[in-house]
Amino acid sequence: MVKGLRRVHNGDMSYFSEILAESSDGFRALDVDVRDAADLDGLVDMMRTAGSDDGEAIAVIEHEDEWFGLVRLCRDNEVKVFLSDLRAVELSPFAAIFADYLDSRPDAYEAEPEEEFGLDEETQTSEDEDEDDNDDEIEMLDFDGDAEWGGDADIYADRGLPAADLIEQVEQHRSDPARVVAHVGETVGFADQLEAAR
Repeated sequence: MVKGLRRVHNGDMSYFSEILAESSDGFRALDVDVRDAADLDGLVDMMRTAGSDDGEAIAVIEHEDEWFGLVRLCRDNEVKVFLSDLRAVELSPFAAIFADYLDSRPDAYEAEPEEEFGLDEETQTSEDEDEDDNDDEIEMLDFDGDAEWGGDADIYADRGLPAADLIEQVEQHRSDPARVVAHVGETVGFADQLEAAR
């Protein structure tokens, strides 16, 4: 078993997490535990300390059949984060790490109705009609079960994975996050190392 392998069990939920660092020889798994990070800054510090000076690092967190998160520490120390399902992350043991991304999610209830739902102001002839329309909008939100991704969809756009491609993968394979992460890994070059750590 690779030392970097980390699995977290929370009731019936199983999480996989791994940090890989890139060097001139490719990616390698690091012997650090994502769970030791109290927040995103702590996780990035772990990635920076355990990694190499000449490459990048990537932290992968997956919840089987539900969501995944990627944290990329770039060569220039820029940090990019992508989360496939904000609601699921918010309910996970890793919510504290991604708190800034969860808190910054737009509130659909505060959006202008015509911007959020395409309503025509000319059809709203009375306050009663406005209230009815608002009620309908809220009901639509309550029953909207579509997952919402967050963060930097262009996390690896400079390495051959356009944002549109990543979003398309997430939407097509929501119940198989490992498949999407494998696609990212194949494109960037850490797929074999990540698979060996599972």
